[in-house]
Amino acid sequence: MKRAVGAIFLAVGILGTAITPAAAVQIDEHSAGDSVFLAAFEAAQEDRRSRTVDPAVALVRYTRAPMCNVATGGGAEMGDADEQFGGGDRDGDGLIACGPSNTTVPVPVCVDGPPLLPLWSQRRASAADPWPATWTLAYGYSCPEDVVPPMTEADFRRLPLAPPVLRLQPDRGWVLVNKETIVMTDDAEQTLQTTLLGYSIEVVASPSSYRYDFGDGSRDLVTTSAGHPYPDHDTFHRYETLGTVAVTLTTTWTGRYRLAGSGVWHDIPGTAETATTSAPFTVEERRSRLVDDLCTDIPTPDDC
Repeated sequence: MKRAVGAIFLAVGILGTAITPAAAVQIDEHSAGDSVFLAAFEAAQEDRRSRTVDPAVALVRYTRAPMCNVATGGGAEMGDADEQFGGGDRDGDGLIACGPSNTTVPVPVCVDGPPLLPLWSQRRASAADPWPATWTLAYGYSCPEDVVPPMTEADFRRLPLAPPVLRLQPDRGWVLVNKETIVMTDDAEQTLQTTLLGYSIEVVASPSSYRYDFGDGSRDLVTTSAGHPYPDHDTFHRYETLGTVAVTLTTTWTGRYRLAGSGVWHDIPGTAETATTSAPFTVEERRSRLVDDLCTDIPTPDDC
């Protein structure tokens, strides 16, 4: 049994105008100009924006309509889409049930719902001109999870990422010169909620690397390990000079994001950084020597 799928016409805020059989469809995925979009989000935004334009002065109008020849079964088999889209028959409202039949386009298998129909456009030079006889493909099939605003590196860096806790061992206000001072932190992910161009967005930030500046002019320690306490420690530093120093930990984060409630994550380009600095502490030298009494005595002997 055939099922007709009608085109959804979007022109300056008015729905319901049909694509007539005389309006042939032209496929032009690679043409220049702003009628071809780079992402499903751009197509959806233009789709939405076109609804707000006065139809009397509109220079562009859009419709969503399927294509007749598609790859069914998620690309496993090529064939005509009569069973899926009605083979070009018109439904009771007089709307075209499918778009052009001179191309083969795969229909994606989506996670968040059925695929979005391709977006077609018509343009005219002025409001006094008639609409052209052909429709141009502005964007092909896409998935609901693809209609997500692009999150940039700058957007990611504006998020309030919390620096992970910096821990030292020993942590007593002083360390010994030429002995291992152990540094460590946490490797926990952070989940944040934000909005992007009006969309509710979930972001997960993951620490990817750690850089320790030990405050003594030595080379920084850069590692992907969050570190471990003694005796399994793998992130440490030996101070070679006496003085007062502080350790600064800079953490590099990578991120992924999705529309709230979506099942599909998208990688965020670039990275973000957080930094935290320890309280100042001293690097000291301790020498052993013979004493007359036990240094554990109370009161402590003068020569201890």
